[in-house]
Amino acid sequence: MTVDEDPILASALRFWTSSRPHDRLPTRREIDPIRIPPKLFPYLILADVVAQTGQVRYRLVGNEMMHRWGANFAGRRSDEIFSGDYRDYLEAAYALAIAKRMPVFTASRFRWDRGGFLWTRRLMLPIGSSPEGPVSQILIVQTWPDSPGGDRTDPMLIVPGTEPLENSKAMLIDK
Repeated sequence: MTVDEDPILASALRFWTSSRPHDRLPTRREIDPIRIPPKLFPYLILADVVAQTGQVRYRLVGNEMMHRWGANFAGRRSDEIFSGDYRDYLEAAYALAIAKRMPVFTASRFRWDRGGFLWTRRLMLPIGSSPEGPVSQILIVQTWPDSPGGDRTDPMLIVPGTEPLENSKAMLIDK
């Protein structure tokens, strides 16, 4: 599974990459909502970084995400919404995007309180407080393709081709 296999995620990665000044982090100024392709809006989540360990506070939640959840979770933190292994998995992915300052792709089963499961893919796109400053926000784009893999969970992946020049190799993280 790659980002290119999902047209929404591929479009989000192209937008983020085109917003980067000289292979550095885009800031909120570069991630201007007017420039975001309209087809991405239903799948977007904007989160503020609360801790380098991957805890985030959800600031903006797109309509498709609200539809899947049945509620708007804007204003809530990751530790208020998720628990157990799934919280650990998501916060580790956020922490990887924060630490490496690069996009991270995950594919996993999406769980919610009602006991349901859906196969989901997400792209976590870091946003800096300045092009060279720390990651202050993460733009998340999440889709739900058909779920052929049951309980399969793919590893997190730093998206190849987005690493800074000093990091020439993509990094896989086994969970």
